[in-house]
Amino acid sequence: MHCSSCEVLIDHLGERIDGIEEVASSYATSTARVVYDPEKLTADDLPGLLSVAGYQVSLRSEPRAVHDTDRALFRVVTATSLAAVVMMLYLAFYYPTHLGIVDYSELEPVRWLAFGAAPLAIFVLTSIMVAYVGLPVFRGAWVGLRTGVLNMDNLLSIAVLAAYGYSTVQFFKGNVDELYFDVAAAVLTVVTAGRYFEAAARATASEELEKLMDAWAPMARVVRDGHETTVPIEELLPGEAVIIRAGEAIPVDGTIQNGNAAVDISLLTGEPYPVRLGLGDQAQGGTIVVEGEITQIADAETESQMEALTRILWNVQSSSAGARGLVDRIARGFVPAVLILAASVSMWFFTSGSGLREAMLVGLATLIVSCPCTFGLAMPLATAAGLSAALKRGIILTSSDIFERPREFDTVIFDKTGTLSTGDMTVTTSVAPPEAIARAAAVERLSSHPIAKAISRLDQSLEASDGEHHPGRGIVASVNGLRVAVGSRTLFSILGWEIPESLCAKFPDAATNGGVKSYVGWDSMAHGAFLTSDTEREDWRDVVALIGDNAKTVLLSGAEHPSGYEAAFDEVHLGVPPEAKAAIVRHCSKDGAVAMIGDGSNDAPALAEADLSIAFGAPTALAAEAADIIIPGEKLPKIFDALSLVAATQVRIRQNLGWALLYNATAIPLALLGFLNPLFAALAMSSSSLLVVWNSSRALPKGAQNWTAAPLSSSNQNLRTRMKLARE
Repeated sequence: MHCSSCEVLIDHLGERIDGIEEVASSYATSTARVVYDPEKLTADDLPGLLSVAGYQVSLRSEPRAVHDTDRALFRVVTATSLAAVVMMLYLAFYYPTHLGIVDYSELEPVRWLAFGAAPLAIFVLTSIMVAYVGLPVFRGAWVGLRTGVLNMDNLLSIAVLAAYGYSTVQFFKGNVDELYFDVAAAVLTVVTAGRYFEAAARATASEELEKLMDAWAPMARVVRDGHETTVPIEELLPGEAVIIRAGEAIPVDGTIQNGNAAVDISLLTGEPYPVRLGLGDQAQGGTIVVEGEITQIADAETESQMEALTRILWNVQSSSAGARGLVDRIARGFVPAVLILAASVSMWFFTSGSGLREAMLVGLATLIVSCPCTFGLAMPLATAAGLSAALKRGIILTSSDIFERPREFDTVIFDKTGTLSTGDMTVTTSVAPPEAIARAAAVERLSSHPIAKAISRLDQSLEASDGEHHPGRGIVASVNGLRVAVGSRTLFSILGWEIPESLCAKFPDAATNGGVKSYVGWDSMAHGAFLTSDTEREDWRDVVALIGDNAKTVLLSGAEHPSGYEAAFDEVHLGVPPEAKAAIVRHCSKDGAVAMIGDGSNDAPALAEADLSIAFGAPTALAAEAADIIIPGEKLPKIFDALSLVAATQVRIRQNLGWALLYNATAIPLALLGFLNPLFAALAMSSSSLLVVWNSSRALPKGAQNWTAAPLSSSNQNLRTRMKLARE
């Protein structure tokens, strides 16, 4: 794809095919999403059906052909080599006469060269350029005519063929002073070279998105009927065993049944080093097995986290919502308007007595200088660069209009568990003899509750059986023939078991703030107690304090009792169930723009209500909750990096659009008034597109990449600077 209008052409061509319901293509990533009827077509049919009019289509699972790049480079070399000779001959014989520096009579001594050999060489070389170098342009124009959607190639084709055709007629008439082969040669060369560098810049801008798409393995290796075979993911059965070897991508989410491996999870979590996974561990689809071999049991839902993430990012990249949709419509309506304008102004010049030569030059300059590609590139290329930069930093942007959101916020709301805290419970105090700890740990291994998991890690010496669960209260099980209970005071009350006052006295109220008491007992009496607490996330106090310098901070928590976080906030809401959090966000929005930061597990309604929502956690869970920004991992200060990156991308988009408007508002009137030569019009047009490409491809601010180098409290000034970046 070499122009944003290719999106419309490919979509129209695809939707005319019986069995294809919808085609949505993205110029920035050279990718198309196809919705088709499986009763009429298969996925393998699509490349052949869609490879029409010069567009070569392949499935994402297939490697891209290397020769495409080589062919484009060869076309650039051919264009520049031939055009250089053409321009040198013009410079030697014709430009001096056009400028009045040399009179035609002075060329009589070399008449055979100036009026015979040179024009013939120019004609032959330009003809080769038109036939070979101009082929992609003419093909794109023909596709536009076939589909009834005019594009940039139509403008260029008319300009090139008009200049070449007029000059060819004059060449055979012997009128060497009326040759404009240089216009055709220059336009083709500048456009071809510009598109080559533009394609390279687009590939760089969407590099990380390409990695994500390529990492999603659409095939899975399974054993059926005693033989190892490879099947598409959609044919994989829930619960089926999948074999993954070193160097391969894990196709879907699932639990490891056999083997162990070092797995690269950086695309999903930002973790720079491979992690070791073994029996019973959850393996995420799209991650890469670096070393070892595993057999995995596919989850009931066979969509991988990587597939879900790829779909989300595709939607962001290809969305035509908001300003992006407006820009696309402007770019697509631009070409017909320019054609009418160029024809009208040429007719006006001709009828006003300026002559055919002047009228043609003005029309050509108008056609060439008009650049809908500048509009078409402005947003998608900057968006691709922003997505790519975010992915490199472990930040996932999931909202299609993320770059149109507010850049300043009056209120910032924090969820507590999983955001300010890690969500991992740990035993902070234990008042129990060794046998009580061992029995409690054995019983708690039968429960999946976070508090049970914390207590179960204290000892591994005993085993429990016959568990009797009391959801939210605790569990009773047998340990070496003895019935042991572990749970809350309520559980012991239900059982009618006694909790000695001496045991309660060892946990004064001040010590239980932010913690949960659990008791262990047998023979109708508690013999020990544990205090478990949620672990605070590192640097949360500094993050909240610095945000509080610029906005009101609000704490939302489902816990009904104080936990030690409250003092850091301007406003606190405790005991708020997930369904009520959205109401608080709506209330805060009355005072201005609201941003919400949550862990993404149960905050979906509130995240959806906020003007900007940031979530921590696994991409699959977060995708369902539609947060605007996902930050996997544990680094809360990354929110400043995310805000800085979004703000910087917004600036790039506005710069691109501003330049596109300024360029067209300046260049088109100059061409219409006859002040712009077609040669300079070609240079201006390609320079305009390349400027947008260069601006979009520039490195975005690094933001908070060095948070792990030192405690946040020692770098507050750095953070304040980044906060300023995020706002500006």
